[in-house]
Amino acid sequence: MNPQVFFESLLVQDGRLSLAKAAMVCAMIANDLDEPLVAYLAERQVRAVITRAGGSGDNLKNKLLRNAFGAAEKSGLLSVSPRNRHGITRLVEDVMRSFDSPLLTVAGGGVKIGLAVHRTDLAMAVFGTLGIPGMDVDYEVSVSRTLHHYLEE
Repeated sequence: MNPQVFFESLLVQDGRLSLAKAAMVCAMIANDLDEPLVAYLAERQVRAVITRAGGSGDNLKNKLLRNAFGAAEKSGLLSVSPRNRHGITRLVEDVMRSFDSPLLTVAGGGVKIGLAVHRTDLAMAVFGTLGIPGMDVDYEVSVSRTLHHYLEE
Protein backbone atom coordinates (compact mmCIF):
# COMPACT_ATOMS: atom_id res chain seq x y z
CA MET A 1 0.00 0.00 0.00
CA ASN A 2 1.18 3.50 -0.82
CA PRO A 3 2.31 5.20 2.44
CA GLN A 4 0.45 8.42 1.48
CA VAL A 5 -2.86 6.55 1.21
CA PHE A 6 -2.14 4.70 4.45
CA PHE A 7 -1.37 7.93 6.34
CA GLU A 8 -4.45 9.62 4.89
CA SER A 9 -6.75 6.81 6.00
CA LEU A 10 -5.34 6.89 9.54
CA LEU A 11 -5.07 10.62 10.16
CA VAL A 12 -7.85 12.42 8.33
CA GLN A 13 -11.32 12.68 9.87
CA ASP A 14 -14.10 14.71 8.28
CA GLY A 15 -11.57 16.30 5.92
CA ARG A 16 -9.31 17.49 8.77
CA LEU A 17 -6.08 16.01 10.00
CA SER A 18 -6.22 15.04 13.68
CA LEU A 19 -3.17 16.41 15.51
CA ALA A 20 -3.47 13.90 18.37
CA LYS A 21 -3.61 11.05 15.86
CA ALA A 22 -0.60 12.51 14.04
CA ALA A 23 1.46 12.49 17.24
CA MET A 24 0.29 8.97 18.11
CA VAL A 25 1.07 7.57 14.67
CA CYS A 26 4.53 9.21 14.93
CA ALA A 27 5.04 7.31 18.18
CA MET A 28 3.72 3.99 16.81
CA ILE A 29 4.97 3.88 13.23
CA ALA A 30 7.68 1.43 12.21
CA ASN A 31 11.10 3.09 12.31
CA ASP A 32 11.62 2.81 8.55
CA LEU A 33 8.49 4.96 7.98
CA ASP A 34 9.52 7.82 10.31
CA GLU A 35 10.79 10.08 7.53
CA PRO A 36 7.94 9.44 5.05
CA LEU A 37 5.40 10.18 7.81
CA VAL A 38 7.11 13.43 8.84
CA ALA A 39 7.27 14.45 5.15
CA TYR A 40 3.56 13.64 4.67
CA LEU A 41 2.65 15.72 7.73
CA ALA A 42 4.75 18.64 6.45
CA GLU A 43 2.71 18.60 3.23
CA ARG A 44 -0.38 19.02 5.44
CA GLN A 45 1.19 22.00 7.33
CA VAL A 46 1.88 19.89 10.42
CA ARG A 47 5.44 19.94 11.72
CA ALA A 48 6.50 16.78 13.51
CA VAL A 49 9.50 15.18 15.16
CA ILE A 50 10.07 11.65 16.45
CA THR A 51 12.45 10.63 19.22
CA ARG A 52 12.92 7.83 21.71
CA ALA A 53 13.61 7.38 25.42
CA GLY A 54 14.60 4.40 27.49
CA GLY A 55 15.71 3.67 31.00
CA SER A 56 14.37 2.57 34.34
CA GLY A 57 12.51 4.32 37.13
CA ASP A 58 13.27 8.01 37.51
CA ASN A 59 15.86 7.71 34.75
CA LEU A 60 13.09 6.90 32.26
CA LYS A 61 11.04 9.88 33.45
CA ASN A 62 14.08 12.15 33.19
CA LYS A 63 14.89 10.93 29.67
CA LEU A 64 11.28 11.33 28.58
CA LEU A 65 11.32 15.00 29.57
CA ARG A 66 14.82 15.76 28.29
CA ASN A 67 14.38 13.93 24.99
CA ALA A 68 11.04 15.64 24.33
CA PHE A 69 12.62 19.05 25.02
CA GLY A 70 15.71 18.24 22.99
CA ALA A 71 13.79 16.96 19.99
CA ALA A 72 11.34 19.87 19.97
CA GLU A 73 13.97 22.58 20.31
CA LYS A 74 16.91 21.15 18.34
CA SER A 75 14.71 20.22 15.39
CA GLY A 76 13.18 23.71 15.27
CA LEU A 77 9.72 22.29 15.96
CA LEU A 78 9.35 24.85 18.77
CA SER A 79 11.18 28.09 19.34
CA VAL A 80 12.88 28.35 22.71
CA SER A 81 10.59 30.38 24.97
CA PRO A 82 9.26 30.02 28.52
CA ARG A 83 5.70 29.47 27.26
CA ASN A 84 6.68 26.79 24.76
CA ARG A 85 8.84 25.03 27.35
CA HIS A 86 5.94 25.14 29.78
CA GLY A 87 3.74 23.55 27.11
CA ILE A 88 6.15 20.63 26.65
CA THR A 89 6.46 20.27 30.44
CA ARG A 90 2.67 20.11 30.82
CA LEU A 91 2.34 17.46 28.14
CA VAL A 92 5.17 15.33 29.54
CA GLU A 93 3.64 15.60 33.01
CA ASP A 94 0.21 14.54 31.71
CA VAL A 95 1.70 11.67 29.74
CA MET A 96 3.74 10.41 32.70
CA ARG A 97 0.76 10.67 35.03
CA SER A 98 -1.09 8.27 32.73
CA PHE A 99 1.30 5.40 33.32
CA ASP A 100 3.15 6.37 36.50
CA SER A 101 2.80 3.79 39.25
CA PRO A 102 4.87 2.32 42.08
CA LEU A 103 5.88 -0.39 39.61
CA LEU A 104 7.68 2.19 37.49
CA THR A 105 10.27 2.74 40.24
CA VAL A 106 11.64 -0.77 39.57
CA ALA A 107 10.50 -1.16 35.98
CA GLY A 108 12.38 -0.17 32.89
CA GLY A 109 11.35 0.30 29.36
CA GLY A 110 11.63 2.02 26.07
CA VAL A 111 9.21 4.39 24.39
CA LYS A 112 8.93 6.22 21.11
CA ILE A 113 7.83 9.85 21.37
CA GLY A 114 5.89 11.73 18.68
CA LEU A 115 5.49 15.51 18.77
CA ALA A 116 3.30 17.37 16.28
CA VAL A 117 2.59 21.10 15.89
CA HIS A 118 -0.03 22.91 13.82
CA ARG A 119 -0.15 26.68 14.27
CA THR A 120 -0.52 27.17 18.05
CA ASP A 121 -1.56 23.59 18.84
CA LEU A 122 0.89 21.02 20.20
CA ALA A 123 0.35 17.27 20.55
CA MET A 124 2.56 14.67 22.16
CA ALA A 125 2.24 10.89 22.15
CA VAL A 126 4.21 8.07 23.71
CA PHE A 127 4.12 4.41 22.75
CA GLY A 128 6.28 1.59 24.07
CA THR A 129 6.72 -1.09 26.68
CA LEU A 130 7.53 -1.11 30.37
CA GLY A 131 8.63 -4.16 32.29
CA ILE A 132 10.46 -5.54 35.28
CA PRO A 133 14.02 -6.61 34.42
CA GLY A 134 14.56 -10.36 34.75
CA MET A 135 10.85 -11.18 34.80
CA ASP A 136 8.41 -11.82 32.00
CA VAL A 137 6.19 -8.93 33.07
CA ASP A 138 5.91 -6.37 30.29
CA TYR A 139 3.05 -4.10 29.45
CA GLU A 140 2.40 -1.76 26.60
CA VAL A 141 1.71 1.93 27.10
CA SER A 142 0.17 4.40 24.66
CA VAL A 143 -0.79 7.93 25.61
CA SER A 144 -1.60 11.06 23.63
CA ARG A 145 -2.25 14.61 24.82
CA THR A 146 -2.93 17.89 23.00
CA LEU A 147 -2.69 21.54 24.01
CA HIS A 148 -4.86 23.77 21.82
CA HIS A 149 -4.19 27.49 21.24
CA TYR A 150 -1.15 27.41 23.52
CA LEU A 151 2.09 27.96 21.65
CA GLU A 152 3.66 31.27 20.73
CA GLU A 153 3.67 31.84 16.97
